[in-house]
Amino acid sequence: MKMMNHREVRQIAEGVDRSADYDVVVIGGAFSGASSALLLKRQFGDLRVLIIEKSESFSRKVGESTSEVAGCFLTRVLRMGMHLNIKHVAKHGLRMWFHKDGMNAPGRSTELGPAYQGRLPTFQLNRMELDAKLLEDAISLGCELVRPATIKSLKLGGIGKNTVSYKTGDGESRTVSAGWVVDASGKAAKIAKQRKTWQSIAEEHPTAAMWTRFKNVNYLDSEKGVEMMEGVSARVVAQRGSATNHLMGFGWWCWIIPLGSGEVSAGLTWDSRLFTPPSDGTMAERLKEHMLKHPVGKVMFEDAVAVENDNSYYKGLAYYSEEVAGAGWTTVGDACGFMDPLYSQGLDYCAHTIYSSYTLLRSYYSGECVKDGITWRNKEFVRSYFDWFNALYKDKYYYLGDAELMHAAFLLDVGTYFVGPVRGVYTDEDAEFSQMPYAGAIGGGFAKFMAFYNRRFVEIAKKKITAGKYGEKNLDESFLITGSFSPDPSSFKLIFKGLKIWAKLEAKYAFTPTSADIKEPSMSTPLPQAGHYEHA
Repeated sequence: MKMMNHREVRQIAEGVDRSADYDVVVIGGAFSGASSALLLKRQFGDLRVLIIEKSESFSRKVGESTSEVAGCFLTRVLRMGMHLNIKHVAKHGLRMWFHKDGMNAPGRSTELGPAYQGRLPTFQLNRMELDAKLLEDAISLGCELVRPATIKSLKLGGIGKNTVSYKTGDGESRTVSAGWVVDASGKAAKIAKQRKTWQSIAEEHPTAAMWTRFKNVNYLDSEKGVEMMEGVSARVVAQRGSATNHLMGFGWWCWIIPLGSGEVSAGLTWDSRLFTPPSDGTMAERLKEHMLKHPVGKVMFEDAVAVENDNSYYKGLAYYSEEVAGAGWTTVGDACGFMDPLYSQGLDYCAHTIYSSYTLLRSYYSGECVKDGITWRNKEFVRSYFDWFNALYKDKYYYLGDAELMHAAFLLDVGTYFVGPVRGVYTDEDAEFSQMPYAGAIGGGFAKFMAFYNRRFVEIAKKKITAGKYGEKNLDESFLITGSFSPDPSSFKLIFKGLKIWAKLEAKYAFTPTSADIKEPSMSTPLPQAGHYEHA
């Protein structure tokens, strides 16, 4: 029997119920919604797809930095490579900067990151531009678009029996029937909240973020920036400014992302158990005040000017839905859930949920029974969400401000990412994107291993705080990655290096006690902090 090419255009199978007004109604026309519509319409040219978008035009969004899995999805699945190369900024890795007390010379700040440019495509995105391009391509294939329009009611009655009522910008009310509804409403998570399956994990991961965009930023690779950063390693031949740069501290981190417009996206994410940001002034003023207390932040933002009316705040970042599919509906992107922006994997998550939703509908319109597929997708999503969260983010903010621990974590986190998810999508994007990360026995084993060393790093961080050693290598070190991460066994060399650092730390602090109620680094040593700290 001939194996079907997953990219081949297919005919909708005979016998499929198409009595509804539309085969698919997509709620939301930004990245996740437009991508879903585009993939379905490429596969089934006769599919009747309606996209309902609430905005008259897209605004700028957070989610500008991609990692390698999302880079693969954008270039090899969505085929947006040329658009990305022309309209967006090529990203070259993740770079972290540590400090002691905010007063050290910026060139003494410990640097963690790649010495060379990245090998696989990743980008600093203008989401407004990308979302518009994806939606334009979906429309060019024949998808219908209604915008601006507000969803007034949604009745999920099963395959072919869904009804969507909406009100257009000119005040006209309409109701349409749909074979399937795809919820791409983002954090609004319309279906999850309607079905009461939306769950916050703020008690486990009480994070919040604020962000804005700045002009007149002093880039690290500029003449002035290089002069002010005197003392950093000359072994870095990559452009530091084209990376996603992170300022690191106990309980918090800041992202710095260059955009094609010449502006810079900057944001602060923190664990409210450990850190409280400055409280006076506008959001942009509070963010800038915080970043100026980090030596590298001061180099970049001392003369920066915030873009007016371009800032946001979000509390309770981490949430998920207990269901992501049912008879006649699916959810994609942020409507499924979100964890943490530290490793810029938000669009990775979107890619997996978009594609697994698409393959479910592909099976249905190819004439297959999807009852088991719906059950499997719901089970796999929840499993993967907590595997991912426990492996990478649970209590991680305890050790974000310690360069030594983050060096080990960076090698292990990124190394396992490359030999697992990145290798998988570049080997067979159809199979890998159809499932959620950490699938199968091997994936599950890696998830358990990662969750274990993450717990150990949290414990070691607390021991270092007790011993007054937290952040002891935050100055005068260059933790450079000179061997590129690759989606092949060569990345195990970097994983082994991370294991070696971990083993040394375990031995060094084996007999150090841990306070049962420790909240922050001891005042007996300079703190790797900025802003104001919350005392329990």
